[in-house]
Amino acid sequence: MITFIECLQECIKTKDFIKEFNRLTDSSLGVDNRTPIEKMVDNTCGYDEQKEDMGRFVDFVYEFVWLRL
Repeated sequence: MITFIECLQECIKTKDFIKEFNRLTDSSLGVDNRTPIEKMVDNTCGYDEQKEDMGRFVDFVYEFVWLRL
């Protein structure tokens, strides 16, 4: 029996899955196209784009993978 956490871990390890998730949800999980100055400003302000994308990823895996298992 697989747990939801294990399911998430397998999905995260699959690069094609992340690529398609990004395409379907217009996210950029695992991709950082920011310039060095943008990174410094985001760090100073406490902004983390990946945090928002990760929440969407968890919801996506739950709805489209986990519930179908």
